[in-house]
Amino acid sequence: MSEHYLGIILPKSTYEAMPGLEGGTRSMFLIWEKSARELGFMPCYFRFFDLKPGHITVKAYVYEQETFRLKEVPAPKVIYTRVLDYLPAYRAHLKSLMKEGHLIYNVPNYDVEKHKVHEILVKEAIVQPYLPETKLFTMANLNQMAARYNQLILKKSYGEFGMGAMKMERRKTGWCLSYKTKEGELKQVDFKTKLPTVLVNRLRRHTYLIQELIPLAEYNGKPFDLRVATQKNRKGDWQVSGVMVKVASGGDFLTNGAQGGSTYTFEEVAPHSHPSFPYETLLQSIHQLALQTAEVLDRQFPRLADLGFDIGMTRAGKPYFIECNFISDYVSGLFVEGELIHDEWESVFRTPIEYGKFLMDQT
Repeated sequence: MSEHYLGIILPKSTYEAMPGLEGGTRSMFLIWEKSARELGFMPCYFRFFDLKPGHITVKAYVYEQETFRLKEVPAPKVIYTRVLDYLPAYRAHLKSLMKEGHLIYNVPNYDVEKHKVHEILVKEAIVQPYLPETKLFTMANLNQMAARYNQLILKKSYGEFGMGAMKMERRKTGWCLSYKTKEGELKQVDFKTKLPTVLVNRLRRHTYLIQELIPLAEYNGKPFDLRVATQKNRKGDWQVSGVMVKVASGGDFLTNGAQGGSTYTFEEVAPHSHPSFPYETLLQSIHQLALQTAEVLDRQFPRLADLGFDIGMTRAGKPYFIECNFISDYVSGLFVEGELIHDEWESVFRTPIEYGKFLMDQT
């Protein structure tokens, strides 16, 4: 197995866009390239099943002469996976590769449902005070949560980019459900005791959670939360590589970039959202929660390396863990026309590559 190459397993959609990558995706790849070559090795890019047990080579894309070329290269010993799938076939394939001696990090060999993550964290005294109350959706749990809170978030236990999330808000005459259509249109429906049809239909197709809605701090009158990139570094330790503020678009309750939100640095936002709090104090509380949460999850799930935490912050400056992204996609929020919005965010893409070097040095 080769230690000259770092393998990067790509999602099918990204792989199929090669070699003609564009915009922020191409820029992300070039940061990977620069980081790896500074450390003395080269990335090679392939799909999940391209590397087969017992084979000493793999057909992969390699960056040469300012383009990505598909070629046969020695099978890399260390592999960074960017694929999130918990199907049994994936797990079996990973086990076969690791049995042969491949070191694979950021491995999706676990059930990543949001409810399971919450159940793990709620048992830990160090992070439990920073968790919103969260329950699986049942009518009994909905009635219990509705009696306790005036605002609730309903979201898929397994889902990305805020897709399918809904907000329930108490009104004088009952409740109002806010949701987005497939076309991205924000809609609302009032109800009293009978659940709206749109909610019933979604519950039939997916497992949902009910979560206490944290009253988020605002920037320019719009709620925001934080995407906190928490990654293993060149020394094998957890670090916070970047804090990105996701601000909801006008009238929306979702901050995700994929849902129309905007992205800023926390340094830009904090003086406006929390003018009476020292910036460094707020930042330290965010870092502390992220690092403590990463350590807890690291004890439960093997070979973690690249986590993206969604953390909400109240106007009083208290951070709350909202959810964990095991494969975090930063491209949609951190680049504009292929350029990083802020140079400091380059660390988000460099750090996982540097951790790959750490693993190479361990062999």
